[in-house]
Amino acid sequence: MKHSLQIRQSRRLQLNAQLTQSLRLLQLGRVDLDFEIQNKLETNPLLEGVDSLNYADDPTPSPEEIEPLTQAESEPIQESPNTESEMISTDYDSLHWDDRPYRPHSESSNEFRAETDQPMWHDAGQDLRTRLLEELALHRLSRPDELIAHALIGSLDDRGYLPINYDELRSILDAQDSPSDKEIDSVLHLVQSLYLPGIAARDLRECLMLQLDGLDKQTAYIEDAKKLVSNHLDRLGKHQYTALGQALEIDQSRLAKVIALIQSLNPKPGEELTPSVDHAVSPDVVVKKVDQEWVVRLVRPDGSVIRISQDYRNYQNSPDKKTSEYIKNHLQDAQWFIRSLEQRDQTILKVTQTIVSMQGNFMESGDMGVVPMTLRDIANELDIHESTVSRAIDQKNILTPHGLFALKHFFSASLGGSNGSQTSARAAQAKIRKVIESESAQQPVSDNQLVAMLNQDGITIARRTVAKYREQMKILPAAQRRSIT
Repeated sequence: MKHSLQIRQSRRLQLNAQLTQSLRLLQLGRVDLDFEIQNKLETNPLLEGVDSLNYADDPTPSPEEIEPLTQAESEPIQESPNTESEMISTDYDSLHWDDRPYRPHSESSNEFRAETDQPMWHDAGQDLRTRLLEELALHRLSRPDELIAHALIGSLDDRGYLPINYDELRSILDAQDSPSDKEIDSVLHLVQSLYLPGIAARDLRECLMLQLDGLDKQTAYIEDAKKLVSNHLDRLGKHQYTALGQALEIDQSRLAKVIALIQSLNPKPGEELTPSVDHAVSPDVVVKKVDQEWVVRLVRPDGSVIRISQDYRNYQNSPDKKTSEYIKNHLQDAQWFIRSLEQRDQTILKVTQTIVSMQGNFMESGDMGVVPMTLRDIANELDIHESTVSRAIDQKNILTPHGLFALKHFFSASLGGSNGSQTSARAAQAKIRKVIESESAQQPVSDNQLVAMLNQDGITIARRTVAKYREQMKILPAAQRRSIT
């Protein structure tokens, strides 16, 4: 093989570190962004965070500070033909200690703030196993029985069920402690009597029977309920009410009351004491109607100001070359970070304003008013790339008059209409949900009937598409929605 050297000219796209940082910040959600800011404050000594309430150095931006921001917000977001470098300023050669600090573009109005400062929290209750072990301690057990009880309680899942068999339970215990089925049964009955009825059941039938056995024997229809759960639970799941009435030899009126008693039981008793992970869902942007116009504001509850610290200013011209280079590099990094945060806010705000403008009908009437919209529609409107729009809406939530939604919620495919009009898939789903919510419990609407109703409204849709939308909304088929009352 003959080796040779060749000169070849080519063009390729290469992202510099500053642009990569800007794009990464744009895609972060609020929690990740707060973590990124905190991490940057810890690693770059030239950056400092100041509480906006205590920011007395310059509480009111000067005209010189306002002018660049106003110009930036009034101009459309554009992308460079080579890269997405317009996401942040490209003038990185000039280092300034007096650069305008990053003030999150949060809405200071109490009218906006009152609705955005209260995230929804799920409070964790006492742990199921801890509560059961506390009650177990009140019983005097032999050492072998105590080990069996602890193994049983430790094996319960979050629903409170026992998902393992006796052989698997024995494998948990020491080899020398190999209890018989009878011994395990005895301890299991004790565990099932602790605190919540239905705990430590091995299946749904046993769970419901344990709860029925715990009720007063004089409870109305309890015997019929036990017969139904013991022998005909599968028919109840299939809503075969006529067959159930014949099997139990009772009329439909009495059957309805028996079913009501069963439905009052808890099929997952363990979840009452299963600690849930704390989740706080807060909006990144909020939209409200002000003077007959929809106004969009970014939300940053902490309101902290990120600025360049002046403490190291005197070291910039240090005779020590390493010190001077260190200050210069970190000052440049601080500038890039602050400008990236500013550009991130501006991009998200512009994208959200465009979404609200295109989905104005949603703001008035909810999902029924969602119109077909794609990433390309927003990108063309703002003259930016689709990937920039995708990053701007990723992990972002908006608080609207109809509740809290992910920004992705407003992007919906188009369904053709018989009259040439276009309807969004989201609007079709809303229509399906509305019909099902108003249907008769005895005669639920089938998928074929839903297709016919949508066709009457000018929406051309297949039955399989209706079934797919129904499943996405976690709505059961008509046969399983039918009720006896």
